[in-house]
Amino acid sequence: MTQNHWQRFCVWSGIITPLLFFVAFAAGHWVPPLSPSVSATDIAAHYREHTTGIRIGGVLMMMSGMFYASYTAVISAQMARIKGVHPAVVLTQSIAGASACITFMLPGLLFVVAAFRPERSPELTQMLNDLVWIVLVMPWPPFMVQNFAFAFAILTQDMSQELFPRWLAYLNIWAPIVFTPAVLLPFFKSGPFAWNGIFVLWVPGLVFVIQFVMNVRYLHRAVGAPETTPYLEDPRARDLREGSLHAE
Repeated sequence: MTQNHWQRFCVWSGIITPLLFFVAFAAGHWVPPLSPSVSATDIAAHYREHTTGIRIGGVLMMMSGMFYASYTAVISAQMARIKGVHPAVVLTQSIAGASACITFMLPGLLFVVAAFRPERSPELTQMLNDLVWIVLVMPWPPFMVQNFAFAFAILTQDMSQELFPRWLAYLNIWAPIVFTPAVLLPFFKSGPFAWNGIFVLWVPGLVFVIQFVMNVRYLHRAVGAPETTPYLEDPRARDLREGSLHAE
């Protein structure tokens, strides 16, 4: 496998991540999700009826975080090719993306915990279910930081050596803003701002998929583009190299 093949695997991880994530939902019979207003008895009954599917879904959801890590890495690698982008911008994207991996992995593990003993008290199952969905839907801040850093790199690129279209930056600004209604989730057990509501789950979920597809499309193109700009390097090493050229 060549370096380019590895990068393309990382790019396609951006499709594998949401695919595994939504297959996990289907496996656990969470389409549509149970409302937060559903009784503890009904929630416990769902876990007893779909125990195996929820366990499988939890494992798949956890695995989606693994692919999000490689997807984040290739974004960083391509950002580093943009002339003039400071290492702090690339590192911000990388660190925020690594934090975002947890928002895929932790809910998956919690689904497994909730389904591990389906015979437990309905109230305890309800509490674990609340924990899963709040952890799953609410943590948008790392995605906002990650996407804003990517957008900043795109908007500051030299247009004569454009690696990504400018409109992709605006998509990566707009998408995490759409996720922010989740801050209202703690105050609603029904309606559009509950964890199964249109403004907290369905609209963000649609935008989530669109963003992944568009980013993957242009990351794939960027990986195949000529190496017109260098990857980030130690400025001292660059100065030494340029000094030796001048000496010659």
